[in-house]
Amino acid sequence: MFKTSIVTSLILLISQSAFALPIDWHGVLGFDTTRLDSYRRIESTTFGGNTAGSQEIELPNGKSVNGNWQSYIFRLQPNIVINDSATIKAELSSGYARGGFVGDNSTLSQQSGTANQLYQYNFSQGDDELVVNQLYAELYSDTATYVLGRHPQHFGLGAVVDSGEDTWDRFSYLRDGITVKIKLGNFKIEPYWTRVNAGNSLTKGTRTKDYGVSLVYDSVDRDMAFGILYNKKQTTQASSAYTTTVDGASDPNSAATALGATDVKMTDLYFKKSFGTFDFGIEVPIMSGEIGSVFGSQTAYKGQAIIVEANYQASNSWSFGANFGKVNGDDGLDNTVDAMYLNPNYQVANLLFRYNLRGIADSGNYNVYDSYIHNATYFKLHALYSREKWRWNIGLIMAKADQVATAGQTSYNHLRNERFTANFTQDDNLGTEFDTGFTYHWNSEIAVEGQFGYLLTGDYFGYTNTATPNSVDDSYILQLRTSIRF
Repeated sequence: MFKTSIVTSLILLISQSAFALPIDWHGVLGFDTTRLDSYRRIESTTFGGNTAGSQEIELPNGKSVNGNWQSYIFRLQPNIVINDSATIKAELSSGYARGGFVGDNSTLSQQSGTANQLYQYNFSQGDDELVVNQLYAELYSDTATYVLGRHPQHFGLGAVVDSGEDTWDRFSYLRDGITVKIKLGNFKIEPYWTRVNAGNSLTKGTRTKDYGVSLVYDSVDRDMAFGILYNKKQTTQASSAYTTTVDGASDPNSAATALGATDVKMTDLYFKKSFGTFDFGIEVPIMSGEIGSVFGSQTAYKGQAIIVEANYQASNSWSFGANFGKVNGDDGLDNTVDAMYLNPNYQVANLLFRYNLRGIADSGNYNVYDSYIHNATYFKLHALYSREKWRWNIGLIMAKADQVATAGQTSYNHLRNERFTANFTQDDNLGTEFDTGFTYHWNSEIAVEGQFGYLLTGDYFGYTNTATPNSVDDSYILQLRTSIRF
């Protein structure tokens, strides 16, 4: 991402241009507080070690088994209208995942003094950088719109390509290149070319690129949309943009290894249809190709998923819906990666899949929001009640693992990215979760929300690959958050 000096120059440019050009300022600022009880999902209050295949989460300093943190999200999105033919757009944020954690930058390490001098005062350490998540120009012509620069992209239900427009979306799927948007009646055609990473040289030898095209038919009269996205991503043998780390019992501190040459294509199919008060959508992303040295040698990639969403508007106040998903895991049996990972913005529960639990125990090496639905078959029923400024929701989610360890076979540990020989068979039950929450719209810009989730933890999380699995423990989450959209 761009550094602070570039951000400063951009802000000065915007300020100087403000007297001559119309600027629309949009954005999001939100704060939340979260308590996640028994985040390790087991009864044990000690760590059993990095046993091969184990699902046990490490304990942090202090050995607390409950997570408790406060975070913020920040997006500032200026739009500068140059003329009828051009607009410049950007998104500025702070830290990783469009925000950070309250209390993660309050020490006085840069100021000299004795311990008792530093203890009393809480000053900013000043090492957080503003980040330019997006910076691009839209050029309008009679035949097409040309998008140049670092710009967001969205496709289908957002299972893989999600632009991150919702208030609490921590990520945005980006293209750093050019997209051409062509509209022909009800058809939208968007070819694109993207430079993902230049590597450590300004040559073709270390670059990472992707390119492709999407074709979408969207008819308002028929209440129907369908489309296909074809994407190809390639890295060279000398590229170090993508790395893999095997973090298992055999080598828990292994160094990251570059994937090397990769050539992966994604074919993403999408369909949505409405019948008055009922609508449903389907998305099927399919990955194939060669993904490089994931396990020490060239590895084939064959991941896929199917996502289904259905909603029924029963009245002005009540709506009901159902979600289904089957997201492939890896079976560990051959030199092929079968696991599919959905976009971290795409979530269906308040607890399951939503958080990287290792980021609670070790926030220095993992981010709690780096969590993706994967290796799962899930089903969700939900309802929403709306009245004036209030929204109340309730949901029931049941989930099972797509792939588990089988005694006597080579299996795959999705938690630590390791293949291992299973001595015992793993249960496939991820658990059953009950969710509820509310949103109060103070006004059109300010919302106050509360979320609760209770997980009846499945025995999948108790697996240790020994004769004595951990006893699983139910877990719950309480969250209160406030956001401002402008």
